[in-house]
Amino acid sequence: MDSSYYSYLTTSQSEPLYNHATQQKTAPGSTYKIVSATAGLAENVITTSTQILDLGKFEKVSNKPECWIYPRGTHGSINVAEALRHSCNYFFYEVGYDLAGGNSYNDATGIEKLSKYASMYGLDSKTGVEIEESKPTPATEFPVMAAIGQSDNNFTTISLARYVTAVANRGKVFQLSLLDKTVDKKGNVVKDYQPELRNEITEVSDSTWNAVQQGMEDMVSTTGTFDSLRLEGFQMAGKTGTAQQSETHPDHA
Repeated sequence: MDSSYYSYLTTSQSEPLYNHATQQKTAPGSTYKIVSATAGLAENVITTSTQILDLGKFEKVSNKPECWIYPRGTHGSINVAEALRHSCNYFFYEVGYDLAGGNSYNDATGIEKLSKYASMYGLDSKTGVEIEESKPTPATEFPVMAAIGQSDNNFTTISLARYVTAVANRGKVFQLSLLDKTVDKKGNVVKDYQPELRNEITEVSDSTWNAVQQGMEDMVSTTGTFDSLRLEGFQMAGKTGTAQQSETHPDHA
């Protein structure tokens, strides 16, 4: 290998020798709000019809975090599906606060409940893929911030891919694999790899899955971000997420 080219590979800021999808851990940003929605609905701190008024600045905790749209405006009074559609921070600040006990707020209680559902989605373990992979780490503090994918939530891209697959199939969390089959030199199948179910999320009701999926479908069908990605004849759903790393590094999206 050319020494100058190898030097480029080892010093480039894009780190081409590093598998970002399986090894790099970053804050998930608003993609985590599906966990928060699931936790809020399953723990009965909200229902699918609960309306929360976005006041712009959430003043029930000391750092007084703001909704991303504030001060240009607010999202008004919205339910959980609409909160996912608009990615309303304020709605999920309230969910994180209420999971922590509301007026009897306890940081550890809120983190325990969020971690419970993050674990159900496989966000506390490796995916099983057969190459080097970093273990994701759910948040350990500040449930109000954790509920919007901040605090110290730290996940790989591949772990988020498995998580959203579980949302799509309504609760089946699979071990991931790069292998379809192995064959001998004559093409005979030596081993055929079958999907392996890690766990199934049975604690979540049909109404919860309906609300979460509706919010994700509405986000794709009504948000200009996805105009170039929509395919005629296909039903699509998704969730945006932007996370800050530092003032000198571009946001993750």
